[in-house]
Amino acid sequence: MKKQYALALMLAAAVPGAGAMVLSSQGLIPFWAYAAVLIAGFPLFVLGLGLYWMAHEGEADIPFLGY
Repeated sequence: MKKQYALALMLAAAVPGAGAMVLSSQGLIPFWAYAAVLIAGFPLFVLGLGLYWMAHEGEADIPFLGY
């Protein structure tokens, strides 16, 4: 996997989480909606972070993260 794809996955999970945090702090969305966005986005963010950390700039591959 290329680093840019892993970074895109991380950002795709982090940006909605940050937006939900701002909207929740301003009282525009309820807390349960903010929590739902975080619960849905956190695993994707961790997966993207792990893939970004393990990815190399050379040939595209899928790194083994372990169990």
